[in-house]
Amino acid sequence: QGCRSFIIGIGGSATNDAGIGMLQALGYGFYDKSKMVVPFGAIAVRDTEIISDKDVNEALRECEFRVVCDVKNPLYGENGCSMIFSPQKGASTEQAVEMDDWFVHYASVVKKHFPGSDAYAEGSGAAGGLGFAFRTFLNAKLERGIETILKENGFMECIPKADLVITGEGRIDSQTAMGKVPAGVAELAKKNGIKVIAFGGSVDENAKDVLKQIGIDECYEITPKEMPLETAMRKDVAIENLKKMVYEKSSAQNYI
Repeated sequence: QGCRSFIIGIGGSATNDAGIGMLQALGYGFYDKSKMVVPFGAIAVRDTEIISDKDVNEALRECEFRVVCDVKNPLYGENGCSMIFSPQKGASTEQAVEMDDWFVHYASVVKKHFPGSDAYAEGSGAAGGLGFAFRTFLNAKLERGIETILKENGFMECIPKADLVITGEGRIDSQTAMGKVPAGVAELAKKNGIKVIAFGGSVDENAKDVLKQIGIDECYEITPKEMPLETAMRKDVAIENLKKMVYEKSSAQNYI
C-alpha cells in the first residue's frame, strides 16, 4: 500500500523460531539438507541448512524498519531466548537446552549468508529471535521502546511545560524499574525536575525505595484490599477505582 517506514514492537511472544516464519512470509526461503522447506516453529531453526533470497519482496529494499524492543538478551547462550523465555512458555529445562543448541547451529548457517550478523547483539533474542531476524535480514535498527513511544506521541515536547507527571501500570513492583514505561517516564520527568506519581492496580510496598531511586516519588494502589481480583480486573471497576484514588490523593496532597 506504499508504506515504507515502519515502527514495529517486538517481545512477549510465544514463538521461538528466530523469526524464520516472518521471513518466509516476506519471501525468504529456508531449506534443510535435502532442500526441503523447513517446518514451522523451533524445528525450523534446527533443520535450516540453506537460505535463499530469490523470492524476497523487492519493496523490502526500499523499507526502513525501526524495531521497538526493551529486551537485551542475545540469540543464544545462558541469557539467550531459549534459556530465558521458553521455560516461561512451557518448555522443560531439557527442551530449552536443546533449542539453544539449535540456535547456535542456525547462527552459523546465517553467518555464511550474512557475514555481519551478530547473535550476541543486544535484542537479538527478543521475541524468540525475532530481533536477530530484523537486524540481520531487514537491516533494522533496534530502539529502546519507551524512548521511541514518548518521542512519537509528543511527550518530549509536553514534559518541559508540566507541573506534575502521572504514570502507572497494572502492577507496580521491582520489575517496573527494569525499563518499563513508568521508569522511562520518570527518567525523562526527573531530567526536567518534575515530580512523578504513579498509580497501579497493585503496588509492592517493598519496591517503593527502588522506585524512588529511578524517579517515582509516590506510588498509590487503586484497588481496595478486600476487592477480589476478578472484580478489580473489570474495566468499569478499574476506571472507578482509579478515579476515586486520584481524587483522594490529589485533594490530600493539594495537587488540585
